[in-house]
Amino acid sequence: MGVPIARSDPRRATIIGIVGVVVGTLMILAVLFAGSLDGDSSHTTSSRAKFDVGPAKDRAAAIDRDQTPLIFPDTATGANPIVVQHTGSDPKTGWSAFAATSDDRGQCAVTWHRESHDFSDCKGTRFPADGEGLHPYPTKIDNNDLIVDLDPDASSTSS
Repeated sequence: MGVPIARSDPRRATIIGIVGVVVGTLMILAVLFAGSLDGDSSHTTSSRAKFDVGPAKDRAAAIDRDQTPLIFPDTATGANPIVVQHTGSDPKTGWSAFAATSDDRGQCAVTWHRESHDFSDCKGTRFPADGEGLHPYPTKIDNNDLIVDLDPDASSTSS
């Protein structure tokens, strides 16, 4: 005589499987619901929309030394790079920040020309050193640091 083997009831296994799927689905829905309780997640807060470029004096010196503006990827998504430019001799004034692309889709990047001190885009359009004609972002000096407002609706430069 051998060891008895318990036979499983296929109905019992089916019920346990269905209960597992239902519980798993409810857990996923609970997590998704809890994640949506924070409100409108598409809104960027003002603190995240501000980009601290660093000490204005140091950044102006680097631009003057290298004879080239600073280029940064979009600090929020990386999809919209920006150019930070300084003209003049006073590091507290003469700042401009603007889109590093000339089209709304971000696919036509601008190129800096050190010899002529201007930009051109993928279509050959020229832009002056201060980025006039490209989407501007406001700048300001706060405690000697250069701050760029990356709000997509921002359109004036304050320094």
